[in-house]
Amino acid sequence: MSDDELVLEELAQRELTRQELLAMGAGLVAAGALAGPAAAARAGGTKPKRGGKLTWALEQDPVHIAPFGGILTSNHWGKEFMYDSLLEWDAKLNIRPALAESWKVVNKTTVEFTLKRGIKFHNGKEVTAADAKYSFDLQAAPPAPGSVAVLGQFPKIASTEVIGKYKLRINLSQPDATLFGYLAWSRYSPIVPQGMYEQLNPSRQGIGTGPFKLVRYTPNDVVEYVRNTDFWRKGLPYLDGLTLKVLPDEQARIAALRAGAIDGATLSPDAARQFQGQRGFRVLKNYTAAFRELQFTLKEGNPKPWFDGRVRRAINHALNRQELIEKVYGGNGAYSGHVPPGYGPWPLTQRELRTKYEKFDLALARQLMKAAGQEKGFSVTMTTFSTPADFPALASVMKEQLKRINIDVNIEAQEPGTFAARNGTGSFDWDLTARGMRGDVNGYMAEFNPSAAIYGRWFSAYRNPRMWRLVGTGQIELEQKKRLPMYKDLQKLLLSTALLEVPLIAVQKFQVVRTRVNNMYVAFSDFNTGLRYTWVD
Repeated sequence: MSDDELVLEELAQRELTRQELLAMGAGLVAAGALAGPAAAARAGGTKPKRGGKLTWALEQDPVHIAPFGGILTSNHWGKEFMYDSLLEWDAKLNIRPALAESWKVVNKTTVEFTLKRGIKFHNGKEVTAADAKYSFDLQAAPPAPGSVAVLGQFPKIASTEVIGKYKLRINLSQPDATLFGYLAWSRYSPIVPQGMYEQLNPSRQGIGTGPFKLVRYTPNDVVEYVRNTDFWRKGLPYLDGLTLKVLPDEQARIAALRAGAIDGATLSPDAARQFQGQRGFRVLKNYTAAFRELQFTLKEGNPKPWFDGRVRRAINHALNRQELIEKVYGGNGAYSGHVPPGYGPWPLTQRELRTKYEKFDLALARQLMKAAGQEKGFSVTMTTFSTPADFPALASVMKEQLKRINIDVNIEAQEPGTFAARNGTGSFDWDLTARGMRGDVNGYMAEFNPSAAIYGRWFSAYRNPRMWRLVGTGQIELEQKKRLPMYKDLQKLLLSTALLEVPLIAVQKFQVVRTRVNNMYVAFSDFNTGLRYTWVD
C-alpha cells in the first residue's frame, strides 16, 4: 500500500468514529467522554512551553471576519481563533463538548444543550443560553457581509428556546442528522454575546470566547490576536500572541519563511519540497476536504450549451484528472467525487472514479458532443480564484484539455471577495472552485435540494425528482447504516446523470513551519486549527 493510500485509510478510520457520534438516538447524553486537544498536544512527550508569539501566513485575505455567513474558507482562517461553538472536533475529528457541557436528544426533533458555567466572552460577560439563542437566530439569517448562500449547510432548526440561564432547547422542523456535525464544524456556528451586531462592525471587529482576543484586522494585511487570559480551557493557549499575515504571493511566503519573518505557511508541493531536509524547517502534509471542482449554472430563461446533460458528461470525460494531478500538483493528489476521499465510508472508491464515473475517455466525450449537436463546440468564461496559485494553473491545463472537444474556455481570475460574492448570487457561467469540510455528508449534497435557496440561484432550470428524493431522505434518516447506500446511490446519479458540478481532484496540503513551532498539523478540515494548541521554543 502506498503512503497516500495509508493516509486515506487512516483518515477513513478517524471519520468512522465521528460519524458514529453523529447518530441521533432518544436519550443520548454526551458529556466530556473524549480526550481534549490539550492532552493530544502533550502526547509527544515534550512538555509545552508557555509564552512567545507566532506569525502565520495566510494565502488569501479573509475579506471579512464576521462570524456568520462567510462563503470563503479564508473568512474562517481569519476568525477561527476568536470564536467557539457549542461542540468541536478534536485533531482526529471526534466530536466533543466545547461551550456546551452536555446535550440530550429528547426526541427526534428536540435537542437540549446545557452550557458550561463561568465561561466568559472577551468583554468579560458570562456566556448564557440567551447568547446562544441570539447566535442561532443570526446563523439562520446571516446579516451582511454574510451571505444566505451558506444556508444550505444550516440544520433544520425551526426555533430555539431559553429554558434556563444555561439551558437551550433546539426545535427541529424535521429529524436532521446533520445538527451535531454542523456545530462541531464551527465554521458557521460561533456563539457571540447578545447584541454584538448592534454594538460593533462584525466585518472588522468581534467578541468571542476563543483562545485569542482580536487586536485588529486590516484587510489585505494582517489579523492580530493576543492571548485570552480567561480562556475556558485551562492552560490554553500557550502563545502570548498570534499574528496572521496576509501573503497571497507564494514567493513572498517563501522569502518570509527563510528570513524568519513568519513561522509557518501553506505552500505548493514544489515549493514545500525546497524545505525538505533543510535545517530549521519542518514540512507537514495531509489530504484535506477541499477538493477542486468545476461548477456550472443552469438557470431558467438563460439556456446555454451545457444545459444538455450530454455536454456535461462530455466535459467530465474530456478532463484528464491524472494529468491535472501530475502537471499542477506534482503527482500529489487523488480523484474526488462529490464527497472527498478520506471522509469516512461515504466517498466512492478510487477504482469506481478512475474506471467509470470520472474515466478519461476522449472518444466518448466527442461522441457525446456530436449527439448533442455541439461537435463544433462553443466558447465559455470560467471564473476562478486569482490566489492560491494552483487555481489559475489548474484552469490553464483544463483549458487545453477542453480544446480537444472544441470548447474554448476564457479564464477569468478574480480576487477571492469578488469570486465569493458572484458565486453566492449565481452570477457566473462556470466556476473553478473548491469544496471544503462539511459537518455531515449531507453538507456535500445540500445544494442539490430544490428547497435550498442556492438551488434557485444555481440550478433553477434543472429537474430530477430521483435526485431530490435521495437528498431529502438522506438528511432525515438518523440511522447511519441506512444512510450509507442512499448517499452512494446519490453520488453515482450525480456523476452519471446530473453532473451539475464536476468534481476533479483531492490534493495534499503542504505546510512548512520553523522548527521552533510545535504541535502544528495539517487539518483535514482545511482550517488552521492546530494553531490553537501550538507552542514555540
